[in-house]
Amino acid sequence: MARQLDKWLYQGCDSWLVRGLEALGRDIGARAGTSIRSASLQGNGTALRSVSATPGVVPVDELHLALLKGNFADALEICRSFRSAQRHDRAAVYVRLLLPVILQLGRDWTEDRAGFEQIAFAYSLMHRIIETLGETTPPMVRGRGPLHLGRAIVAVAPGDAHDFGARVLVKHLELQGWDVAFVDGFNTQKVAALLQTGPVDALAVSVSTDSAFIGLADLIGEWRCIEAAQHTEVIVGGAAIMPPYGHYSFLQADQVGLRINEMSEHLLSQMTNGRYGRWSLS
Repeated sequence: MARQLDKWLYQGCDSWLVRGLEALGRDIGARAGTSIRSASLQGNGTALRSVSATPGVVPVDELHLALLKGNFADALEICRSFRSAQRHDRAAVYVRLLLPVILQLGRDWTEDRAGFEQIAFAYSLMHRIIETLGETTPPMVRGRGPLHLGRAIVAVAPGDAHDFGARVLVKHLELQGWDVAFVDGFNTQKVAALLQTGPVDALAVSVSTDSAFIGLADLIGEWRCIEAAQHTEVIVGGAAIMPPYGHYSFLQADQVGLRINEMSEHLLSQMTNGRYGRWSLS
């Protein structure tokens, strides 16, 4: 059971308690947004800068500790310094730093190493960090300006409160040059409207709990009936997806089970082989 729990946590902190904490964290972040944002301009991240900017070092423990202490300024400085040190991998801050810290926070709660309020506030700070990094990181590649490889939608399954993985995927794809729209699990009805503005190359749906599968196949079927979405590739992933992936054929998805770091490679290969109607990147 412990090994299975660890696997669930690795794939997205799949626990209804953790998802509840995330939802509460977003609410706290919304109510405390102004004070948190002002804190990003204060505090002292000087002591942490040398650690987080060291080549080859991923400051997971430092960021984890800063979040548990509720120190937004230092946490943001750690992320910014690490991002600056990763000039050739601009998505590293999300995949190599933020995701492992989300994992650690989930474990802190499930293994009773931190209290409810402490984890909820840490999650709210993490959401704010993701938003702040996104605001200050336009999708640039090799200094040539923003690329526009295509359009994608990343949506969370209806009613699913767990969205960290989906948000990180959005930033990851944007950095690769994709135009990405994000839809959370409480506004999934907006996906149809976005598809109607088409063309949309790919629609990725995040599912973190078994209950989120209810009605999802019918919803995907409805999306496929939208004329502008006839050629949109539907991809389903998330913590609730477990191999063998053939068990999820009822979802009517084109791909199931791709991890965050596999998505951009998959979309790029689909584009270059003509799946999205474009045979080259020129």
